[in-house]
Amino acid sequence: MSVTDLDSLVHRVDDTTSTIPNPHGVPVTLFGNRDVPIELEAVEQALGFVDLQGTIETIWTAERAGKTSPFWGDVAGRLERVVLTPDFHRGGGIPVGTVAEARGFVVPQAVGSDVCCGMRLLVTDVTRDELAPHLEAIQRPLRAVFFQGQREIPMSPRQREALLREGLWGLFDTRDDNAGTGIWRHYDARTQEADLARVHFQGVLPTNGIFAFADYVTSSGAIDGRDSQIGSIGGGNHFVELQAIDEIHDGSIAHTWGVSSGAIAIMAHSGSVSLGHPVGGYFLDQARAIYPKELKHPGHGFYMIPTSGPHAALGAKYLDAMRNAANFAFGNRLMLGLMAVRVMSEVIGREVNARLIYDAPHNLIWDDQQRGVHLHRKGACPALGGDPSLSASPFRFTGHPVIIPGSMGAASYLLAGQGNEAAMCSACHGAGRSLSRGKSRRVDERRYTETFSRLRVVTPIDPTAPDVRLRRDVLAEYHDRLKEEAPYAYKDITPVVQTVEDAGVAKRVARMWPLLTIKG
Repeated sequence: MSVTDLDSLVHRVDDTTSTIPNPHGVPVTLFGNRDVPIELEAVEQALGFVDLQGTIETIWTAERAGKTSPFWGDVAGRLERVVLTPDFHRGGGIPVGTVAEARGFVVPQAVGSDVCCGMRLLVTDVTRDELAPHLEAIQRPLRAVFFQGQREIPMSPRQREALLREGLWGLFDTRDDNAGTGIWRHYDARTQEADLARVHFQGVLPTNGIFAFADYVTSSGAIDGRDSQIGSIGGGNHFVELQAIDEIHDGSIAHTWGVSSGAIAIMAHSGSVSLGHPVGGYFLDQARAIYPKELKHPGHGFYMIPTSGPHAALGAKYLDAMRNAANFAFGNRLMLGLMAVRVMSEVIGREVNARLIYDAPHNLIWDDQQRGVHLHRKGACPALGGDPSLSASPFRFTGHPVIIPGSMGAASYLLAGQGNEAAMCSACHGAGRSLSRGKSRRVDERRYTETFSRLRVVTPIDPTAPDVRLRRDVLAEYHDRLKEEAPYAYKDITPVVQTVEDAGVAKRVARMWPLLTIKG
């Protein structure tokens, strides 16, 4: 990477922020202190996304001149502004760590297939000392429950439809369908009802339909049919992790939230898994299909769906389907937490109690109806400040929790959002990759071996099993997957979190240290 090239594109403003000028006049702010590495490829990808504004103007000009069929209608859309968070890096669609405010349109590629990927953090009544003797023994039952068919999550057709339409509230209202069966034995109605106040949107995005999920809803038709989708971690950087809270940075907020030093936390990072794929794929195809046939398709490869004018119905249909998948994602993370609690209870030999700290998405479109914009967050989480007028919110005086995980073997942080408008009330969702998956697989074997000798990682494959040890092909795939998610493939979490704090985006409340990581 040429430093000269990067300096010509990124203009530093102060110790935590830079701007990226562009020919379309779209304000682009990058948060990152001088110790946070910036990828030239990611900056170029961000500029390609900003070129959407040029495409908007091209379509509008042609439409007004009568050279194309109606696309915008009475008013053209506009890309109002873009914020890039400290974990900003090149992604499959737009860069991960992008927040974009779009007026009059949505961009399906800005969410992609991993709809409502997010973080869920629970704090248990188990201490680090209590769990320590069981860390080796717990690995086998964790593998059995998460990967070997022992999830035991029965879901009736009524529950599936309620989840897709009404999220966690839908699950709560239909909980009696399988009460006392499988994972539902660990679903305490009183606790779950109270926890809804600690979930972004209260865990529900109301919808009008169920998109293409009728087969999923009916499934076997049995009330107690085992659900093959929910309770899945997914691949890539998704995980469930057992962590110890080892540092308290703000005692007052930590006490208010129920976070204490030495307690064991459960962090789940996952999304809508297979339900998100048809949403992302179908509507990307639709966005391409409605692009004016009289115009050359844009070189940047991004496509919009207007939310007003001739294509408003398609825009509404996308948002409705996105919300179906998002509701499922909230339910998926709920089940992942319950699965971890179940295994801990069985291994420790007592009922483990867990309190939800927060659950929030970092890959979704938020509607700001008052301002008429669609806020796209790709790999960026909300960092909302406190609001004393919201008497029902447990975070009205503290700001909403912000969860920033580190890589495997690195600390994760719990912070309190400050409602920073310059950052569009958004923070990063992790440290961000520093190596591509391909480059990660080619890292020196000695470095890889030394790194993972210090970590406890539970995957679908047990490399010590007799039937696996002789399978070179299986072991090679196992090691490649771990290499892709190795700690050295990610940026250092410290300057990332320091940037978030110094920029007034969120302030540190507690640090969590990983004890065991479950990876799909």
